[in-house]
Amino acid sequence: MNVINRSGTEIDFDAAQLYMDDEIREYMTMIFAPCTEQEFFTEYERRHEQKFGADWFLSEPNPTW
Repeated sequence: MNVINRSGTEIDFDAAQLYMDDEIREYMTMIFAPCTEQEFFTEYERRHEQKFGADWFLSEPNPTW
């Protein structure tokens, strides 16, 4: 399943999960799911920026894996 990041780039959701912060991902799984992959990804981007004070690298226009 592909999702669109905040820069408009298509991202493989399953692969992106490997790069998510464990604490954020697990918390969201408990409180935010069930939801679509896109909703989860978008909310993860927001929470990552909130926690770390910077965009997640997979939120960039041309992310390098």
